[in-house]
Amino acid sequence: MEKVLARFRAISEQPYQSAAEWKKLNKGKIIGTLPMYFPDEIIHAAGALPVTLFGNDDEPITLGDKHMMTNACHQVRSSFDLLLKGHYDFLDGIAALHVCDQVRFFLEVWQLDHPLPFFHEMWRPYKLHDTSRPLLAQELKRLINALEEFTGNKITPDQLLNSIAIYNQSRAMMRQLNQLRSDYPGIISAADMVHVVTSSMLIPREEHNQLLAELLSAIDTTQLPVVNRIRVVAAGHPCDPPEDELLNLIEEQGLVIIDDDFFTGGRYFAEDIKADGDPIDALVDYYMNSTPCSTYHYADDWRREITQTSPYAEYIIDKVKKGQAAGVVILRLMYCDPLDLEFVLLKNRLNQENIPYVSIFTESGPGAFEATRTRIQAFMESL
Repeated sequence: MEKVLARFRAISEQPYQSAAEWKKLNKGKIIGTLPMYFPDEIIHAAGALPVTLFGNDDEPITLGDKHMMTNACHQVRSSFDLLLKGHYDFLDGIAALHVCDQVRFFLEVWQLDHPLPFFHEMWRPYKLHDTSRPLLAQELKRLINALEEFTGNKITPDQLLNSIAIYNQSRAMMRQLNQLRSDYPGIISAADMVHVVTSSMLIPREEHNQLLAELLSAIDTTQLPVVNRIRVVAAGHPCDPPEDELLNLIEEQGLVIIDDDFFTGGRYFAEDIKADGDPIDALVDYYMNSTPCSTYHYADDWRREITQTSPYAEYIIDKVKKGQAAGVVILRLMYCDPLDLEFVLLKNRLNQENIPYVSIFTESGPGAFEATRTRIQAFMESL
């Protein structure tokens, strides 16, 4: 088990080495995508390799801040910094959804300052309503046409359904691993769970599925020690993977994370895409009925009093109840506006349900964790 986990860690810690090696061996095209929610299955069906572009927690931002506003989130600033330093030179193109204003402005700067042979911006309706379906279907078809023209490969419905099935297999195995984490707390650390998910976005999905199958077969639940730690759910931190040091700090203080809502975690594999029928309709259904997220706009909830709930808050509360968790640790990345707005409704609902929580602001990169350690210790003692 440890040997396979080490492989996941190695991929995550040197995220683009595997992609660069794949390009040399296969002479294929690599399309970098920005978190979150880009339909990687379409890139896969075009015969290209989709690679999610994360920032770097360890490398100081020295060039990016000359081009980006310094109150942009770490994902945006660090990604552009890595681009200017040549870390993304292996890319043939860039593609992203407009999940927030910062990503949208980031893409505009990228296109002006550092254009690539393939550059695609995809609009995703923020408002989940049937009237948004035609726009989303049109955007998916526009992406398919652009990739076909760039790669020279036709994306047939059967090819797209096959790619969807491969990604569904990946999601199913990660859900199985996550359920084991809830059933047997401590079977895998929160940091290693993030490495498992993050690595899936960096290498060919078929290769990652093989590693997942090896990991699941290596887990022996009969030999697990009893873990006497307090069960909690972790939420927040969209786009960037949380730092190992932060996750380890939480679990070293007597807590154990049995589920999470990270993009590089539970959110990524929460739901499958229908793998039969019209693949465009299946993708539209997936987006329109997706897991509640702070980047979506729930107009009816924001028209009410601020003490009212939201689908995202109910989703987190449901995770707590299903996992029989004692509380919630909310990681709030600095300058993440969508999560900050949603946090108001979330904390009100947690208070109404008498669910303890601790909210921690994080800024990715080197820094002191002593203040965070003190807050986690106090939270653990209160539980």
